[in-house]
Amino acid sequence: MNQETRTRLTRKESQEETRHRLVASAIELFAQAGVAATSLNAVAEHAGFSRGAVHGNYDGKDALAAAVAESVVGALGPELQRVLAAPEPSGDRLAAYIRAFLRYCAERPHAAGALIAVVEYFGRRDPQHYSERAAASLDDLVGLFEDGQRRGEMRAFDARTMAFAVRTVLDSAALRLSAGQADAAELTTEIAAMFTAATRKEGTPA
Repeated sequence: MNQETRTRLTRKESQEETRHRLVASAIELFAQAGVAATSLNAVAEHAGFSRGAVHGNYDGKDALAAAVAESVVGALGPELQRVLAAPEPSGDRLAAYIRAFLRYCAERPHAAGALIAVVEYFGRRDPQHYSERAAASLDDLVGLFEDGQRRGEMRAFDARTMAFAVRTVLDSAALRLSAGQADAAELTTEIAAMFTAATRKEGTPA
């Protein structure tokens, strides 16, 4: 590897580290004050950079907010996909999905709070875009419910309506957990039991 290649890789790695620190800073500040109320200068200074650092890496607040959402979803998404793809009965997978999501929120309250703040921010700025993204985010749960119904493990109900109900309750719970307003174990047990009972076909094991 020649000197030029080593220098190029070092610059790339340095940029990635800068972006990582900026996103981490934004996660903390977005969770505390929301996206709209957080300036890009504050994000840069909180991360230990000059005021121009954000502008040198992101094309404005929307791009930074999108990077925050991508970071949080990227950390949580694979675990949710893993539990949904497991060979267990659909009711067990639903409970595992709920536990995995709320465990992440309890362990990383700033990340959960920041994601909620970003969703609210984009929802106000572009309601149509937000509605489309929200609908797409339900597809995995819809698939789980439809699979459970095909297997005879879940009762008949509208899968998308139930998926929306699950996501709404989980998002509300995430907000409470990120604010330290609920006991994670009790809340998780309550929500898992509620949706297990709501979806289970009569006569199937509890």
